[in-house]
Formats: sequence, structure tokens, C-alpha cells
Amino acid sequence: MMLNGAVGGIRTFMWSQVILAVPLYLVALILRIGLGDLHDSGHGGADFFTTLAQSYFTCFRCLVAGDCNNADGKPIFVLVSRAYGWWFGVFYCFLTVLFSVALFNVIVAIYVENTVAAAKKNELQIKHARLTDQRMFNDKAQQLVEFVVQHTRGVLHLMGDHALTHEQAMQLHLTPEIFEELLDHQEFQQMLRDLDVADEEQHDLFDTLDIDGGGTLDLEELLSGIAK
Repeated sequence: MMLNGAVGGIRTFMWSQVILAVPLYLVALILRIGLGDLHDSGHGGADFFTTLAQSYFTCFRCLVAGDCNNADGKPIFVLVSRAYGWWFGVFYCFLTVLFSVALFNVIVAIYVENTVAAAKKNELQIKHARLTDQRMFNDKAQQLVEFVVQHTRGVLHLMGDHALTHEQAMQLHLTPEIFEELLDHQEFQQMLRDLDVADEEQHDLFDTLDIDGGGTLDLEELLSGIAK
């Protein structure tokens, strides 16, 4: 479930990268325009914004990765604020709150919600498949019962052509000889295959299900054993 949920969340994860990249690009563009042409005026940190690519990488470092120092270990935006105005410091504080509190939390919430939804959807699909398989088993089991009743009417000394109720049919007792005669019919073998009984297991099926060794097996026991 967790694995399928994670796979289902990959699409959300990719969209979260877009949600993160767009505001980062806008911030990088603003700082490139505001600081990119000031890098020759001193060592105020403007040299980190000389190109759009370098500005984007610096913004990523400062706002996402948490590494906002220059090679000497000095905070980039502290240097920028001192050299070019306090409003750059205010802008950086605003961006820090926006990314760390608002944007990141929204991305995480969306990712978790979609991951859980994908996991629940997979669980519902498994449940639906299980119900579908159960309906298929019931249909095949009904066909098998009808086939046995039809082809053993004389052998089991059933009374004429009177229709049997489902409960009466399920209580019909088969012997090993009758079961082997049924196996001579390709249709009966195919029904067992449809019920996931392999060819090599069909001839031993009677002995396998006749746990008490009584020599007889009713249809209810047969179907219950196949279902297991």
C-alpha cells in the first residue's frame, strides 16, 4: 500500500517542483535586475546575482537548501542589506517566511494528500478485484453443480426429472468412481481449471478433500475445498 501510494505521489512530486521553481524564478529575476548591475561597486554580495542562472542558484541555496553564506562564511543577504539598503533584508525575511512556512507546507500537504488518495484508490481496486473474483467463482461453482447434477442423475438415483433445490444439490454425495467418470468430460475438467485447479491436481482432488477418508464427498465439501 505504501509503495503504491508513493508511486501514485510521483506525479504530485513533479508538480511540486514546478510550484517551487516558478516563484524561485521570479525572485531570482527580481534580484538579478536589482543587484546584478551593482557587482562592481564592492563586495556587498551583489556578485552572486550577476546572471539569471547564478541568481536562481543563489536563491535556491538561501531559500530552499538553507546555505546562504559566501566563501568566507558571511551571510549573503546581510552583506547585501548593509551595502545596498535595508529593504533587501526585509525582502529576504518575507521570502523566508513565504517559502518555509507557506509554500513548503502547502506542497507537503498536497503531496501527502495525493499519496494517501492514491493508496486508498489502489486499496479500492484490490477490493473490487476481490469481489469480481468472488462473483466469478460463484458463477463457475454454479455451473459445476449444474453439470454434476445433469451428468450423475442416473448414477445417484435421483428421482426422475424433478428439479433439485440448491440445498439438495449441495448435499449430493460423490464417490471416487463417480468423480473419475466426471473427469472423463473435458467440460468438467475445464470448469476445474477455471476454479484454479491445475490438471495435475484434478485426479488427486477427491482424495485431498476427503480428509476423513469416508469415501464420499458432497458438493458443498468439494466447492469449499476448492475455494481454499
